Amino acid sequence: KKRASLPRGRRLPSMSVFSLSPPVPIAPHLRLVTGPDAPSDGALVRLGVAGDRVALGELYDRHARVVFARMVRLLGRTAEAEDVVQDTFLQAFRDLAQLREPERFGSWLVGIAVHQAHRRFRRRRLLSRFGLDRGDDDARLEVLARDLDPEQRAELGKIDAILARLAVEVRIAWTLRVVEGHSLVEIVELTGASLATVKRRVRRAEEELSSFVRFPAEEES
Repeated sequence: KKRASLPRGRRLPSMSVFSLSPPVPIAPHLRLVTGPDAPSDGALVRLGVAGDRVALGELYDRHARVVFARMVRLLGRTAEAEDVVQDTFLQAFRDLAQLREPERFGSWLVGIAVHQAHRRFRRRRLLSRFGLDRGDDDARLEVLARDLDPEQRAELGKIDAILARLAVEVRIAWTLRVVEGHSLVEIVELTGASLATVKRRVRRAEEELSSFVRFPAEEES
């Protein structure tokens, strides 16, 4: 499957948008260490909690594009994905001291992004109800799959249309499972839903999409 990337001419917000103030001490060695000897996410989180802006910047640089790519595929809109990245890091850096397992920063961050995406979907549906949704669906599955032939892209367009009609929770669960390749247990962690609920949501989406996609038997992973 084709992975999303930043469109030409567009950039993710820089660390300056987070307005981290007042100035705090930094760890100068972080500027020099790269490659296998670079500090772990856990080490950067602990430094960030202590007020180290360079550590926060490194966390952003490591994870921003990954979060952006996932949100593009989840939301189907580049502009909304960019907004979610910014909101996600704002929340993560604000709540960094609450992270009990600093080494799990990446998965914790994606969980925050998923919840932010959930809010975006709900807002989108509310605006649509009143004819006020002006968002550009520029990253639907059909659009991202540029390398496929027209017939296959048309089928993806039908899948996009069905996904748009599904309940937000069902769409997110299916996309995380099928498009992103997360295990059921990982989806539980990312969404906060029970395993039974996640399985029910994925199954519901599969039933709606069964005319276009053949799904293997579901496993407990």
